[in-house]
Amino acid sequence: MKNFLRISLFCLFLFTSCSDDLNSDNLPETLETQEKSIDGNGYISDGRTDGNNKGYFWTIYKEGGWGRLRFPYANQYGGNFEIEYKNNQDIVGGKGWSTGSGRSINYNIGLLQGSYNFVGVYGWTRTPLIEYYVVERGNIPGQNQNKNFNANGKNYQFKKQLRSNAPSILGTKTFYQYISQNGGAPIGSNQQVNMQAHINHWNTHGGHKPQWGNLRNFDYQVFGIESYSGGWGKINATVW
Repeated sequence: MKNFLRISLFCLFLFTSCSDDLNSDNLPETLETQEKSIDGNGYISDGRTDGNNKGYFWTIYKEGGWGRLRFPYANQYGGNFEIEYKNNQDIVGGKGWSTGSGRSINYNIGLLQGSYNFVGVYGWTRTPLIEYYVVERGNIPGQNQNKNFNANGKNYQFKKQLRSNAPSILGTKTFYQYISQNGGAPIGSNQQVNMQAHINHWNTHGGHKPQWGNLRNFDYQVFGIESYSGGWGKINATVW
C-alpha cells in the first residue's frame, strides 16, 4: 500500500506536468532487450516480439504499416512504455507480466492521441484458449451476454466473440474472446483493474465447457493498446 501511494503520487505528477514533452521525437531510448524484429530505435517489424524492461514483460504484435515501441520514462517508472503506429492492419501490445493472474493492476494513461480501438488489460489463457480484454477506453465488438457487473467502482458489460481460424498464442485456432467493456476511463489519473473480479465473472458466465474447469494456465497479461482501423495513434502509459 505504501508503494502504491508513493508511485501514484509520482505518476500523477509526471503525467500532469509532462504531457507536452511526450510529443518530442528526442525522448531517450531505454530498450534493454534488443530483438531482431525491433531495432535500436524501437521500430517494429511484422509479427510478435516479446522482451523484458526494468523488471516488466512487454509484447508487441504488428501486421502491416509502421510502428515504434519505446520506454522513455522507464528509468524513473519501470512500467512506462510508449507505442506509436500508423496505417496498420493490426497492432497490439503493452507492458505487464509474462504470466497472468488475478492481480490488481494499477495504471496511468499519460498520453493518448489519434485512432485506436482498445486501451486496457489484454491477455490470454491456454486452458481453455481465451483471448481476453478489460476495456478501459475504446470498444471491442462482441455479443452482449446481459451479465453486467461492477468492479473498482466501474460498471462493465460482459461480451463474447467467437474467432474462427484466427491467430493465437498457440497458432491458428478457433477460440472465444472474453470482453469486459467499460470504455470511459480518464486520461492522466491513476486507475486500477481488479483482475480477480473479472476472472470470477468470466468463470461464472463465460459458458466454457464444464470439463475444462475455471480459466487456468494463464499466458501473458499486459496493460496496452490495440488498433486495427488504420490511421495514426500514440500512447504513453505506465503500469504497476
